[in-house]
Amino acid sequence: MRTAIISDIHANYPALMKVLEDARAERVDNFIFLGDYFYDFPFANEVVQVLKGMENAHIIKGNAERIIKDCREKSIEFFKKNPDEIKNHPRAGWHYIFTELTQETYDYLNDLENELYIQLSPSALVYAAHESPVYEESPKGRPPNHICCKNLVFRQAMLEKPFTHEEFLVEYNKFINSDVCIPYIKNIDANIIVYGHNHIQSYAYCGNKLIINPGSCGLPRDFDNKAPYTILEETKNGFNVIERRVEYDIEGLIRHTKTSVLYERNRIISELNFLDIRNGRNNLPILLDIATEIAVSKNEEIGDFFNVSFSNATWAEAGERFITQYGV
Repeated sequence: MRTAIISDIHANYPALMKVLEDARAERVDNFIFLGDYFYDFPFANEVVQVLKGMENAHIIKGNAERIIKDCREKSIEFFKKNPDEIKNHPRAGWHYIFTELTQETYDYLNDLENELYIQLSPSALVYAAHESPVYEESPKGRPPNHICCKNLVFRQAMLEKPFTHEEFLVEYNKFINSDVCIPYIKNIDANIIVYGHNHIQSYAYCGNKLIINPGSCGLPRDFDNKAPYTILEETKNGFNVIERRVEYDIEGLIRHTKTSVLYERNRIISELNFLDIRNGRNNLPILLDIATEIAVSKNEEIGDFFNVSFSNATWAEAGERFITQYGV
């Protein structure tokens, strides 16, 4: 029996379709989807239609789906009161995404479960969550500042001293078997634990429990731009973990997105996403450094309005500088 584990699609429909094509060619029997299906690219409704039509699929919410109701209401209310902001507010793209979701898509995403226990076979009980259940989150809901937890820490380490995926799996195994994780893993009543969220493909055993992160299908951030997913294979001798990476038409996705209203409303973040999918890493620090430099030069107080820490003018200027230097 083979089960494909897929996470963090982020409305990247072309990547999802290539991953599903590859999974079927690999004779997969079941699917587990770990959340974050919309945002970032203009295919949210298409992605959900695919999910709704899947057979033998177990599907849970990600952090995006958990906040969809609250954020949709706040976004619509804010831009209704501030219509002039629709073209220059840093979160105008959110507004477009929320309003473009069909009611069918919205209801489907809102009604998903946050977590699942899945009995794949008598000897395979899977616990599926979006964020990692194998270490303690900080009071603000952020993971430990560790290479195996945060893609920004992974990014910094990789830029300082590049390492292979095999070398990273050695480090991941050490982390999973450390005092940080063992108490949480022991408390999970399943022999297979799957999660996503940090966009880094990985797996390890802790005793007789197998922990798998399939990475991000739509926005990989482990320095490989091919779309990742993981196959869990059960044989008479135990379990095999098969990590897969699939090529898809990145440039076609970029071209299509640049013709969309999403790009018009969300140009800065769209260009950031384009760079991310081209080089397979989180490039947000580049944009934030530019914005911070501009804010400091203006003696501008950096607030925290609507989850954005810069004024609209500073954000727009930073975006133009970023696009001039890094845009596609």
